[in-house]
Amino acid sequence: MRKGLMSISALALLVITCCSGSGEDPKPDGQKKRITLLTYNIHHGAPADPAAPAPPSVINLNNIAAVIKQSKAEVIALQEVDVNTTRSPNPEDQIDQAKKLAELLDMEYYFSKSIDYKGGEYGNLILSKYPLSNKRKLDLPAAPAPDGEQRSIALATVTLPDGKTFEFGATHFDLAAIRFEQAQFLNQLSKNINKPLFIGGDYNATPDSEEMIELKKEFSLSCMGPCPFTIPVNKPNKAIDFVAFNALAKQAFTLVSGVSMTGQYASDHLPVIAIFQYD
Repeated sequence: MRKGLMSISALALLVITCCSGSGEDPKPDGQKKRITLLTYNIHHGAPADPAAPAPPSVINLNNIAAVIKQSKAEVIALQEVDVNTTRSPNPEDQIDQAKKLAELLDMEYYFSKSIDYKGGEYGNLILSKYPLSNKRKLDLPAAPAPDGEQRSIALATVTLPDGKTFEFGATHFDLAAIRFEQAQFLNQLSKNINKPLFIGGDYNATPDSEEMIELKKEFSLSCMGPCPFTIPVNKPNKAIDFVAFNALAKQAFTLVSGVSMTGQYASDHLPVIAIFQYD
């Protein structure tokens, strides 16, 4: 992966655009409420620089937090989050990234460990402006080592100011062929929960792949047309990051915008913003 360092001042220039699909920001409807969701593979806070590689020890969580603030997202799914690892030789970076990001954004959070890594933990994170309850972790089907790596989904119930609730998850599919079984797992999870469910994730698969076609038996994706590209970060040409939402979520919430954020390199992925309206 290409990595590099970005100044926070440069981040102020970040703009929200759509790599593909609808780039229009729909006009507010006075009779509808809105919720903005975001999914973002943060690459443990290591920026990506299109010009030159940098060691994975270069970490800047302030940049990640600034991107999230710019998005105005209210409920967020993050992947590749470190908690107290020694990945960086800098002691100041050997921290609980989940807790730190929650502090920077003044949000509630829930972290789910997928694997032990370098003396700490590595996994997925939910951040929310609204109360979280029923926080839990489920392990996804995993391919045998060394080809596969254990992946998980963080889940929680989000309660909106008007009392409306939905289930929200953060997940990260494997690089191995087990992704099809992981999609089947999420489909069954949706049936078991039997509530509106949103899952922000790095699915490591394009919308036309076998595993995503399987997932779409139960879920829709946050695309208003061609899905916005999210990787590589400097010249994105592939869509693998989505907010998936099940049929009950589709009944209660209407997708009005699905875009990726371009313009900066706080990670090696671009984040995806999905805006829904509801009664």
